[in-house]
Amino acid sequence: MNSYYENEDVGSQRDRRLLVISYHFPPDRAVGGKRWEKFAQFAAERGWGLDVFMRGDVSRGDIAAAQRALPSGVRVFAVDAPRLRMERFENALWRALKRGRSGTSTSAMSDDSAVSQQAPSARVSSIPRADLRWDLLTPRGWMRAYWAVLDFAKVSAWGDEVIVAIAQVFDPTVHRGVVTSGPPFMSHTIGKDISQRYRIPFIMDMRDPWSHVERLNEGIATPLWVRLAAHHEAAAVQRASLIVANTEVARRQMAETYPLRQRDIITVTNGADDDVLPPQRLGGRFVIAHAGTVYLDRDPRALFQAAAEVIRANSLTPEGLSLEFIGELEAVGGFPIEAVARAEGISDYVRTGPSRPHREALEFMAQATMLVTMSGTNMAAIPAKTFECVRFPAWILALSAPESATALLLQRTDADVAAPGDVKGITGILNKRFHEHRAGVRPQAIGGEARFSRRYQAGLLLDAIEKRVRVS
Repeated sequence: MNSYYENEDVGSQRDRRLLVISYHFPPDRAVGGKRWEKFAQFAAERGWGLDVFMRGDVSRGDIAAAQRALPSGVRVFAVDAPRLRMERFENALWRALKRGRSGTSTSAMSDDSAVSQQAPSARVSSIPRADLRWDLLTPRGWMRAYWAVLDFAKVSAWGDEVIVAIAQVFDPTVHRGVVTSGPPFMSHTIGKDISQRYRIPFIMDMRDPWSHVERLNEGIATPLWVRLAAHHEAAAVQRASLIVANTEVARRQMAETYPLRQRDIITVTNGADDDVLPPQRLGGRFVIAHAGTVYLDRDPRALFQAAAEVIRANSLTPEGLSLEFIGELEAVGGFPIEAVARAEGISDYVRTGPSRPHREALEFMAQATMLVTMSGTNMAAIPAKTFECVRFPAWILALSAPESATALLLQRTDADVAAPGDVKGITGILNKRFHEHRAGVRPQAIGGEARFSRRYQAGLLLDAIEKRVRVS
């Protein structure tokens, strides 16, 4: 175990602390680390110190910046994951297969193989839960089952090292509870084991549904993964003093699955921060913007088709309307997003760019007339960028199912919600907002309600924790 950094303790933070198991945490810049990075400030304001245990295989280059962003009373420990025997065997097998293929002449490659290298991949990146099959009559089916087992085993092995690390710092006079933030979901099993070992309350903070997962990455897309998830989740829920879902839809799913624990299952969304925003662009081109990852089934084709309709109906040039994307833009249906724009006849209207640092991403969003969020077919999750979008004076278009967590969050606001594939509905929204923009109407930020605030959500969480742990 390495101690990445420690911010000096002050006041009562020496006397009451929480163990936090968050595989992702600064300096790891994965989105999953943001939740408890932000909650740390509000915990410190209430006199709580945190001992955070995170993964060890991240760059140490950003430690100074990560430390400055956190309050006093936070210690962060990096825990390396051991290499499993099954992983070593797998790597040795792949090396052997690669050596066996090395003698194959490129010129002997079939015409079909050459074409397949140029064509988009036919293999999807993820599979909906409803489409999962055992498929044990094919090599791919067996590989998925193997990788599903490995997915659980790797984090479980990391958890064994976390338990050893916690034993080195645990103090029964100051550590009042253990909090787990997942995914990776086996973090919750680690918290359950720590709770049992030290007889302290266990707070299970679920950033995404576990046994209720809606899509799985193709490599682990097997019913075996879901069965393993249900088994481990039930054991964790049984031990947990508090189960936290990060959307109301996810909370309802958990309450239905565990009816005897309904009173201990609460909703705490991520929430919007209150840092200063960049200045907003006024007037000019109607800019439809999306910042963030386009992946899984977050498909912008219906948006492109609707924009094409509006462009044609209003005889617009790229100076009148543009669609701008930054972030990790995976292929849509196997094709680059630029190719999809060309197929819809609007390539001159679509601009793309790579991921940007957070401040630059905010500046990009500040130039938008309309901000788009995409949930795909996901019903229980809210795209993280939604809580940034609600802060800007821009129209919001949420491409989400009407019954989704995103739609539920945006109820009673001026945001527009349309099903991801509803071209007609999206066209109507774009046309309406474009003509309002042309008439000089300026949208207002919709995130003024307390429920959108991360501070408010942190208060809900800390109130619930303090009811279940020894505070004095």
